[in-house]
Amino acid sequence: MERPLVTAGFGLLLVAVAVAIAFMSDAGWPAYLAAAVIGGLGAEAVYSAARRRRSLVSRIGPMP
Repeated sequence: MERPLVTAGFGLLLVAVAVAIAFMSDAGWPAYLAAAVIGGLGAEAVYSAARRRRSLVSRIGPMP
């Protein structure tokens, strides 16, 4: 099982990326949708780290 501190740090990184996408993008609603999805995954990772459970991001598994 992954370490909660690493999961929380990665979640905070995802939230920061989502905020950056939302403020710096000129693409309209698709960028806001991407920011919402990335921010949601980041917030869920922080919440999962606090609860000491596996996050959704960690359940994706290895990509091909």
